[in-house]
Amino acid sequence: MIRVFHHYFSGRKLALFLAETIAIGLSCFAGAVFFSFVLTRSRGPAHPPPTVALPRLAILSIAFVCTFQFALYLLDLYDLRVAAEDRNRGMRLLKAVGVAVIAMGGVAAVVSFQLPGGSLLGGAMGAVGATLLVRARISSVVGEPARVLVVGRGAKARWLARAIEEHAESSFVICALVDPATDVGSVGEHLDEVAKRHGAKYVVSASDEVTGANGAHSLLLCRLAGLQVFEAVYFCERVLRRVPVNYVLASDLAFSDELTVPRLRRVAKRCLDLLMSAFLLVGALPLGILVAIAIKLDSPGPVFYRQERVGRGGRRYVLWKFRSMAVDAEKDGPAWAKVEDERVTRVGRWIRKTRIDEIPQVLNVLVGDMSFVGPRPERPVFVERITGVVPFYRLRETVQPGITGWAQIRYQYGASIEDARNKLEFDLYYVKHFSLFLDIAIMFHTIRHVLRGRGAR
Repeated sequence: MIRVFHHYFSGRKLALFLAETIAIGLSCFAGAVFFSFVLTRSRGPAHPPPTVALPRLAILSIAFVCTFQFALYLLDLYDLRVAAEDRNRGMRLLKAVGVAVIAMGGVAAVVSFQLPGGSLLGGAMGAVGATLLVRARISSVVGEPARVLVVGRGAKARWLARAIEEHAESSFVICALVDPATDVGSVGEHLDEVAKRHGAKYVVSASDEVTGANGAHSLLLCRLAGLQVFEAVYFCERVLRRVPVNYVLASDLAFSDELTVPRLRRVAKRCLDLLMSAFLLVGALPLGILVAIAIKLDSPGPVFYRQERVGRGGRRYVLWKFRSMAVDAEKDGPAWAKVEDERVTRVGRWIRKTRIDEIPQVLNVLVGDMSFVGPRPERPVFVERITGVVPFYRLRETVQPGITGWAQIRYQYGASIEDARNKLEFDLYYVKHFSLFLDIAIMFHTIRHVLRGRGAR
């Protein structure tokens, strides 16, 4: 994992992305030049050679790189597990190629950009060929998953192993779980020797009991032997980018430097919020008018829905949304939204799927009740329920709630106490690792969620 501005991301994903960037760019350029040259030769010497249009062909190559890679990202093909599963069938890759080619063809038809004859076809063939080649050799590009030795066999170790297998996107693989009390000393091997025998690169301490002097010494020997040694909570934070609330200690958070956010960073975040709010408010105004008309025609009741939510520091405020449910949706009391919720109107189902119902929250951002990025604001009645059973839940309130957030793009829609616990793990990661870099990354990921209609009910 690579750390940039407090945020961790996969080095293997970065390797794949850079390899494809170079391969698509060069192959597209070579294909465009070759096809242009062949077509020019066939038409005779009266036509100018393609070398005079090299700057334009370079721009074409850059456009193909951006379009193809965004299509791959949109279809989750930078998730290494999805990419590996798709390699045999190739269905997602074919869809990505189709999306990219159609998009480039549409842009070429609309934009008046003179290119040598055949260059668009040649560039497309080169870009597709490069993508197929890199994806066919993906294991050679990104390398094998890092092997992890987990020290412990209790509930904590089993939870960590399962979480890595399910959510580490094939960047890490568990090679063994060992109990230091029975598996190490009794067979005459030190822990570092066990790790090397299993080919482990990482050793993670996940014992349910507090590690004693002997256990700490064994971990020290592993570090001196050149292995990467981590405590389970910290490893989970780096790899899964979530903070496991069932195993983190209050002292871990109390001594965390990341929880102290410099004032300059908060000011920069507020400036970004104001800039984005002004841009979105103006850009979405025509769409908002159409949505308001559709809501009024679809069902009786107001256009906007106002609801009390809990913000930073526990302060309550009124949140604005386009109304997506019937007026009497909570006649039986507050309830979480369900899949295929019958309380949602016809227009409401569409605006919730596309997240258009969230647009009025821009007003909350403008007045300072919310930010564009942060934990999802919750209702006071649910906050009281969750706080009693989920530890550290109030830590979400140390930052402003957001229209989108790390938990929103990493976890499904929350509709239970257990969902709230799981989402809190991502919210705590955001609270600890907040930066403008992470905010911009979350905004970018949100585009994919909106386009794919994910995380809404």
